[in-house]
Amino acid sequence: MISCRDYQPLLGMYALGRLPESETAALLAHADGCPGCRAELDGLRAVAGALGHADPDRVSLPPAPPPWLRESVLTAVGARHARRRLRRLAWAGGLAAAAIAGVALLAGLSGTDRPMVTYGSGGMRVSAQLDARQWGTAVDLSVSGLTTGQRYLVWLEHRDGSRIPAGSFTARGMGLTMELSAAVQGDEAVALGLSTVPGGPAVLRAPISR
Repeated sequence: MISCRDYQPLLGMYALGRLPESETAALLAHADGCPGCRAELDGLRAVAGALGHADPDRVSLPPAPPPWLRESVLTAVGARHARRRLRRLAWAGGLAAAAIAGVALLAGLSGTDRPMVTYGSGGMRVSAQLDARQWGTAVDLSVSGLTTGQRYLVWLEHRDGSRIPAGSFTARGMGLTMELSAAVQGDEAVALGLSTVPGGPAVLRAPISR
């Protein structure tokens, strides 16, 4: 399944008017249903609009990359390799079971305990692992047993009770594994939830274990 991280590199190209038409429709359709990507796209549009007023002759020194950039790039590369390992496990052992096993494998490789969510009721199964990022929290989410064809909104619950959007997905009978993101620091989130309408009742709410 194509996730937010697959679309994020295309947001800047679209904001600059450089994204091919063949990819534009899919990007806009995703952004229409994903509050996080839509907000990022709006911010990039504002930046792209300001670029025309920039004067290179007034820049005395070339801009230096921020100190956290190297770590961020290395983390992203490591995560991509880890995701490929998870996909191979999913084909070998079944999608839902492999997702749970992959989460455990990543935790062992990192050598650190990461916040987790596990939920099971009837045939519904949800598991998630949270990773702190500079911009907020990355959510590796696996779901199965949800109503096929139903669109679900994913959110993290802030300690003050507010809901921070983390994206959305449409359920499939075979289950899904996806990567989402929320603009909230992990230590400020107390639960993960799903609902079918913005601000509507929670289909499920599971506390975050640390």
